[in-house]
Amino acid sequence: MSIHLKELKHGDLGEATIIVGDPGRVSLLAEAFDKRSIIVNNREFLLMNGYYKNQKVSVCSTGIGVGSTEICVSELLENGAKQIVRCGGCGAWRDDIEPGDIILNTGMARTTGLMTTYVPDTYPAVADSLLVSRIAKHLSGSKKIHIGLGLTAETYYIGQGRGISIKGKALPVPNMIEEWSSLGIMNCEMETAVLYILASLYQIPAANCLAVHVSRKNEKWECEEDYRKLHYEMAQLVLDAMLEPSTQYEKEA
Repeated sequence: MSIHLKELKHGDLGEATIIVGDPGRVSLLAEAFDKRSIIVNNREFLLMNGYYKNQKVSVCSTGIGVGSTEICVSELLENGAKQIVRCGGCGAWRDDIEPGDIILNTGMARTTGLMTTYVPDTYPAVADSLLVSRIAKHLSGSKKIHIGLGLTAETYYIGQGRGISIKGKALPVPNMIEEWSSLGIMNCEMETAVLYILASLYQIPAANCLAVHVSRKNEKWECEEDYRKLHYEMAQLVLDAMLEPSTQYEKEA
């Protein structure tokens, strides 16, 4: 039995597992499920099972950032997760990406030190290319999508180029957006690289599908109601992709 995903046992998870940051979003996405039930409700981790188009699926919250995501993904893999997609939010760092768009990251740069207890900094954090392709196919007819490289950061404020003043003290803020954008990075978030590295180590297909909450170039934000609706819709399209029967090429690969 898992230490943090209490009550979760091997075989409990469905054919597809979605992870989200916010526990509140678990209940939102599970509204699309039949026969939904809570499997885990401990700290930041809420895991619900249900049936989507007659197939058993799971959705679990990770909380924010590297540490809790490492715990969540490790225990999901330990208990037989077959494929995992992070459906979350992110900030766009490119001028042509607007709030309400969707980003699929084929790979993630990461801040120095992230996950170095598992792998060296030179180890790639990459998605499963076939899974990304399937998700893109299902989203392309109804959503504006962008595919490319993102950044997983360990911090929210200074490490993402956000200033903050505490007790009248403001620390120097590096120009993170310009520096990383010049290297082809289109967005930033705080969890995906952990998923990609662990999934690669244990050879489980993984990808992400991120709703753009804010354009960092002009601090333009998506309204909360539209943002929630986008998460609900895109998660169902992601499940459609994850549950699509594998082609012969994928089986051989």
